[in-house]
Amino acid sequence: MMQHPAIDDADIRLLDQALEPTRSIAPPHPRWLNTLANWRSFAALDRTPPDLADSPPPGQPVADNDARLRYHALLPTVLTPAVSTTLLTVHQQLLANRERTHGKIGVIVEGPRGTGKSTILQYVGRYYENKIARLYEPDQDRIPVIALRVPAAGRGGHRNWPAAFASFLGLPRDGGSDPTRAICHTMRAAKTLLVLIDGIEQLRPGTDTEDSFAYLEEISETTGATFLYAGRSARAIVDPATRDRETPLDEHEDVWGDHPTLRTSRIGYDDEGRKLFARIVREFDKNLRLRHHQADDLTHLHPYLHQRSKGYLRALSHLIGQAAQKAILTGQERITHDLLDTLTLGRSLRL
Repeated sequence: MMQHPAIDDADIRLLDQALEPTRSIAPPHPRWLNTLANWRSFAALDRTPPDLADSPPPGQPVADNDARLRYHALLPTVLTPAVSTTLLTVHQQLLANRERTHGKIGVIVEGPRGTGKSTILQYVGRYYENKIARLYEPDQDRIPVIALRVPAAGRGGHRNWPAAFASFLGLPRDGGSDPTRAICHTMRAAKTLLVLIDGIEQLRPGTDTEDSFAYLEEISETTGATFLYAGRSARAIVDPATRDRETPLDEHEDVWGDHPTLRTSRIGYDDEGRKLFARIVREFDKNLRLRHHQADDLTHLHPYLHQRSKGYLRALSHLIGQAAQKAILTGQERITHDLLDTLTLGRSLRL
């Protein structure tokens, strides 16, 4: 439905202030997780809520790089049932894999866009990165987790997986040589436990998928690492590449794969969905740092938040983060139905 933008003079003043020269004008703050240094920085990122006492006094202008604005842009991950179940499943698979010298089975997370697959993947990776750091003495040579996205298709549709691994690990590449041996040596010496592969839906059926999984299987067999895959329709991509192709299926027999598969989805609004959605919103509510926020302010708005987000967690987290930032910038310091209604996320606007 087309709607007119809910933008008033106060919004324009805020925008004008943001255009003034400010120290926050700098390269984007996020570090893309394509190198070991960036991954380590991401895993170690302090998600402790900022203290209100350290924020500018009420009525004072808020800079774009204000600690609370940045905090609400990346709120702590809410431990939803999907996150908890994936964490438990990965733990079980790691225990089952750890004594095996071959034939390790990975884990698959699949689901539609916006249902939290990448968030789950990153949470599991951060969990093991930080768990290993707590259990053992600090060691820069230890690399418990590797986090990759499916590399872009190059000339002839070829995926340069060796370059992706080598780039993450910071290994030198001298043009035409294959760094796979160095990659495997580094991963074994660094005791790599887990490899995260996001965006698996980018692989095309046929040679692209077969070649990719032949390479990833070689890495797993040689290094002992367990793989965690995420993407839309990921099971149909991952498991058929490793299943028995020589034994014909019996009548009415389904294609079978041995990877545990966890499916994310948007949260509905039946009785069970409503209760789950309200619990998730309550966790967001606890993480807010606004001067006039009262416990369960946000939780009471969960019917409206479901209406706006349609139960997609990506949309929900953006709505809450943007609402908190606007509450800070306007001095309102509290998320209300009226404030949420001014946000344009998910709406088509007639200009």
